[in-house]
Amino acid sequence: MNIAEVFSEAWRNITSGASRAVWFALALAIPASGIGLSDIIATQSLISAANSYKESGADVTTLVAAGAIDGENCERLSELPGVAAAGALRAAPDTLLLALPGSPVATKEITDGLPSVLGAQFRGEGGMVVSDELAKELNVGPLAVDRNQGIATAHGTAKVDGTYDYPADGRRAGFAYGLLSPVPAGGGAFDECWVRSWPPSPEMRMLIRLSLIPGAGEPNADPPVVSQLNTRKGTEFDGAARFEQRVTRFGAMAALAVGMVLGYFSVRSRRLELASAKHSGVTAGTQGLQIGIEHGVVALVASVFAMPMIVYAARFAGLPDLPVMVVLGTKPVLVAAPAFLIGAIAGAATIRENQLFRYFNNR
Repeated sequence: MNIAEVFSEAWRNITSGASRAVWFALALAIPASGIGLSDIIATQSLISAANSYKESGADVTTLVAAGAIDGENCERLSELPGVAAAGALRAAPDTLLLALPGSPVATKEITDGLPSVLGAQFRGEGGMVVSDELAKELNVGPLAVDRNQGIATAHGTAKVDGTYDYPADGRRAGFAYGLLSPVPAGGGAFDECWVRSWPPSPEMRMLIRLSLIPGAGEPNADPPVVSQLNTRKGTEFDGAARFEQRVTRFGAMAALAVGMVLGYFSVRSRRLELASAKHSGVTAGTQGLQIGIEHGVVALVASVFAMPMIVYAARFAGLPDLPVMVVLGTKPVLVAAPAFLIGAIAGAATIRENQLFRYFNNR
């Protein structure tokens, strides 16, 4: 048989159903795409856990040292790799909100970087930043009906520049109902330095100490304390290690095994037909080429079946880096397809012409 005849025979086997191409394409596509989807789901779970960790404020490292924090040095920590924001704060003179008689609200003086550490919605125009609870009660902030409305205080009307959310989810208390008043970073010593960084790094617990003023601090004050804004979700989140240790990391190996087993079985199920062809004079090389063509088409069709499911799942999951997720999900498919072909060729190599009558009796 020449090449054209081999292609013609392979095509007849596919279109006639002799090679059960559609059945094996589905049998290959479903587990391969399922393995890929499992990896996408596992990755999505890790990303959700990371987002939850960050949203809880667990990625904020705090240094408390009364009267011993240099605001400018604290702000400069935002220039370090992996640091999203940094800012200092200190207690301010009590501010009595005239709009809420008898309800004093403690005010903190902050540097410009602290609203970003808190994830505040603010315009950056130097006004007060208030908690959501207080903003709702006074109808102030960027989302208020009257954006120019200020807060009446004992020292006059204070402009409101933004708001921040501070839920009771385990983070340090004292900021859920309060005012933050921006002051220059170089305007004296501060009591605390807050740094938001990702991914969490043990080195940050040392680096944050660079904001300390040597020899400064209140007499008989407690020593500097480095902590975490919220420890409920743990003190560390090693996303890279969790990703490397996920169960679905073996998905490609599983897809390899599935592909080779299906390819081998697809050929062995036709052993009587193939042994008969050899008995009729078809050479092993010609038959191997025919098997390769047939199973190559099946592998291609299986990939075409699986890819849309993977892409749809990645898009539906709403993950931030869609191309990376698609590659992650399609890896098992890209491994299973050639494995199916290899398994088929290996199966063809085990079929012997001299076993024809045994195949016939065992059919």
